[in-house]
Amino acid sequence: MKWIGNRISYEDHSSYFTLIISGKTEDWKFNLMLVWALAWMFCGFTVVYMLFFTNELGDQKLYYFTFLLFWSYFFYKIIRAIMWRKYGMEFIRIDDDYLSLKRSLWGYGKAERFLINNVISLELEPLEDKSFAKVFNDSFWVLGEGTIILNTNNQKINFGAQVSAKDGNALIKLINKNLKKFNSTI
Repeated sequence: MKWIGNRISYEDHSSYFTLIISGKTEDWKFNLMLVWALAWMFCGFTVVYMLFFTNELGDQKLYYFTFLLFWSYFFYKIIRAIMWRKYGMEFIRIDDDYLSLKRSLWGYGKAERFLINNVISLELEPLEDKSFAKVFNDSFWVLGEGTIILNTNNQKINFGAQVSAKDGNALIKLINKNLKKFNSTI
């Protein structure tokens, strides 16, 4: 198995090529996310306790029920990000006919398959280094969108969540090389 950076591994088998992009991050960042989730849980449970077990809130109950709806949504997003950082991966497989992309959590996920002949190009997402979209997308507390765009005949697919520009360029060259290799065997 060979590596690009510390999150991307690949292997060239005789009849297919596989590549894995790990969702993992540094331990201190992961631990910080856990502390954030625990603090978020504490806040939510405090509001639930105040709503259902005391009479402190009085006429403000509607506000706090609305708050709990937003709290639940963001709690889901926090847990989803933690699970992705712990167990998430993106799988790419290229064989004689197809390029498959799969965003996987614990091995579960649906693979999207594209005919190799329908793949037009691969390119980096054109984001400026200091733009809000780039900074937010690269933040460790969100899943992030893909930084590489796969252009096919009828759609654009993002993959490679939070891959650096250097690793992304190396990844694009590697995938293009293997697309040409397997496209020539048809």
